[in-house]
Amino acid sequence: MSGRTGEHVDVVVIGCGTTGLALARLLEHEGLSVAVVDRGRMPMARRATHLDDETMRAFQTLGLHELEKTFSLTGTYRHYDAQWRMVMAMDMNRGLTEQGWQSDYMFHQPDFESVLRGHAHNYARASTWFGWEVTELDATDDEVVLSMREIATDLPSQVTASYVVGADGANSWVRRAMGFTQTDHHATHRSLIIDIMPLVEDERLAGRDSWIQAAIRNPLTMIPIAAPRMRYELMLRPDDDSVEFERTEKAYEVVAPWFAPHEYRLLRCDVYEWRSLTADQWRAGRVLIAGDAAHTMPPHLGQGMCSGIRDATNLAWKLGRVVRGDSPASLLDTYQSERRPHVLAYTTLAAELANHIETLEAPEEEPVVFQAQALRPPLGPGVRDEQGELAGTLSAQPRTPSDELLDDVVGYRFALVATPEALAGADPTTTEWLEALDVRTVQAAPGEVAKWLSGLRVVAALVRPDRYLFGAASEPGELDALVARLGAALAPAPVAAAEPVR
Repeated sequence: MSGRTGEHVDVVVIGCGTTGLALARLLEHEGLSVAVVDRGRMPMARRATHLDDETMRAFQTLGLHELEKTFSLTGTYRHYDAQWRMVMAMDMNRGLTEQGWQSDYMFHQPDFESVLRGHAHNYARASTWFGWEVTELDATDDEVVLSMREIATDLPSQVTASYVVGADGANSWVRRAMGFTQTDHHATHRSLIIDIMPLVEDERLAGRDSWIQAAIRNPLTMIPIAAPRMRYELMLRPDDDSVEFERTEKAYEVVAPWFAPHEYRLLRCDVYEWRSLTADQWRAGRVLIAGDAAHTMPPHLGQGMCSGIRDATNLAWKLGRVVRGDSPASLLDTYQSERRPHVLAYTTLAAELANHIETLEAPEEEPVVFQAQALRPPLGPGVRDEQGELAGTLSAQPRTPSDELLDDVVGYRFALVATPEALAGADPTTTEWLEALDVRTVQAAPGEVAKWLSGLRVVAALVRPDRYLFGAASEPGELDALVARLGAALAPAPVAAAEPVR
């Protein structure tokens, strides 16, 4: 439904890219009232292209799994030097993983945005403000007042909210309005991005391999994105003129070795600046930031959008508990303390890769193709059982005996997956805690679920709504204490927040 002046909602989400729309959808799962605000009346036609298995698992929770049939798989990624000698060859396709999905996909972001904009429009407790921008933000101890204007008409309006999340991109208005500083990881680069839609059949389009030629003046990358689209990226030097590179003639020149200008539709030809920055503050009272507003990184790991989706899955359930009064507002401090160290693991590696592209040299012997490995950093300190080494790690998603994926059984909530013996020995107080905390109990019947626990060498695992482990119990007698520690971590009483990571 359309927004109206004077309305109050639980959460305003500013910015309808992947992070903002995913957050809005998850807040719908939490039953909160939401307003979504974005300058664009329509989804943007160019943005992210890659998602991994963990992100696909989040798409499953968002109700987007049906889009998977429109995604494309990845192939081998090769690095070449200036003489086209291979420096590295990495097979990006690890097949079906423990997350229940293929390891890596290429997707078309406008489809994602269109579906989730539609969900926001249909949600009875949401208002949509597409084509509007925020002009003023006034945050008090009790609420946040947002002044807005419709860009096409200059019509003013106002919304109040209990909380505001700025998911408004790398140039975030919210971040600047709140005065949040940023740490620079010194890996800023500009790239000419050329997206094309081939109009001819060619055997070169059959594969899903990608490559980069480095150690030349303007390193060139070719990536088959969501089929049949293709992307070429040309890294610019500091003295290169963006305007010169953005001319259509330059796109024709770059693509010429593979396609004549009349053999494809040019979808995009512009220079984008890749920055490597991490905000030092992610929350000030009732205002938070997420996605590119909180962190940006070079594209070499394909983790920029994935990291924003992780922000959304981490934050939504916490906002739900705080707004409903199930947990204190200090729970929101764990958003930064958990997410910032996690995303830094990707950001620092992506920055390192970006800074070495211009100087790659081939080894003496041609390298063999090796299998890509998943980077699975743990969460930082927060809502996790610090007594166990599994706390804060990403859980698996096995199938149940009825062939359902675990997340479909559980939903976006806490889950206790335990053996029959562990459940049978639980104290009645533990059962009361589980009911009070709305934890879904799943018995580890023989099959994939039981094998998962066995592989972890535990009899019970407490999985958070964002699919990271709160903790696990090695013996049946440890289950009661584990659940009690979860209750203490979420209890509606003041608790000491973890120190933010700087």
